[in-house]
Amino acid sequence: MSTAVDLINNSVVDKFSLFVRSGRLAHAYLFLGPKKTGKLSTAIVVSKLVNCENLRDGTFCDQCATCIKINSGNHPDIHILEDSSQAIKIEDIRLLINEMQFRAYEAKTKIFLIHNAERLTIEASNALLKTLEEPSKGSLIILTTSAPERLLGTIRSRCQSVHFFSLDNKLIQKQLTENYGCDQLMAHFLAHFSDGSLGRLNGDYKGIFDRKNEAIDQFVFEQDSEIYFKKILSDKLVVREVVYFLFLWFKDLMMLKNQSSDQHLANIDRLSDLKYFEKKYEFKEIVEILNDIVATRRAIDENFNIKVPLVIMKEKIWKK
Repeated sequence: MSTAVDLINNSVVDKFSLFVRSGRLAHAYLFLGPKKTGKLSTAIVVSKLVNCENLRDGTFCDQCATCIKINSGNHPDIHILEDSSQAIKIEDIRLLINEMQFRAYEAKTKIFLIHNAERLTIEASNALLKTLEEPSKGSLIILTTSAPERLLGTIRSRCQSVHFFSLDNKLIQKQLTENYGCDQLMAHFLAHFSDGSLGRLNGDYKGIFDRKNEAIDQFVFEQDSEIYFKKILSDKLVVREVVYFLFLWFKDLMMLKNQSSDQHLANIDRLSDLKYFEKKYEFKEIVEILNDIVATRRAIDENFNIKVPLVIMKEKIWKK
């Protein structure tokens, strides 16, 4: 499996099911919460719920022509702005506004999804605001954001807010074991790695698990990691992932120093290694290494050359 985890917030879907059945659907909603908590995928499910041809007891069929087209991304009345790398400009919003003026081709309700709405420019925000003040009949607007403070207050006030929260580690672990075939140890680590956002994981679960163990082996057990450094330094995202693996490892060591329960450790699959190395580090050494890791992550984000920080970190980590 190589696709991203498709995270749906079922409690939000249930809420919209009640809205549809009672005829209390508002014209605009703001889905807000941490990144990778299923806001966009849940919004797409809501578009099926609103438009399904065979809706029964507030449940969409997922088999009619409308549901199938929405699933494939080919429905002419479902419009999504979701490129997270670009600012949303006034031209983009004008195109959506223009589309709202026309009657739906097939759907009961036209859907307009603006993903990561904090990317709206001031001009685009003002253009959208006019539409939110005078909504088009037969249209539903859903904005998603992980940074609501970056949206105009007037936009937030004209949308019904729907909150998404980080998931509990136990719930993520349960989903990974029951729905995605992970064993208990792998699911335990991935739940910690996801930091409450199941959508952060891609389908290569074993790959993540194996990469974290390789990173630990290279930084903690191998004295010479030059070949490994050459392998990872060509890809910024890989280096960032490696640094996060190390952060979780040394966070575990700190928790052991503080006599935390084993179940609170991310790397429980390597518990004996953790307990062995916990004795080799002084508390202040662990704190220094964690500070170096945080500084290195910052250097990665600011596009600095990070080979030197990695080498220095490696020297501090290495214990015979």
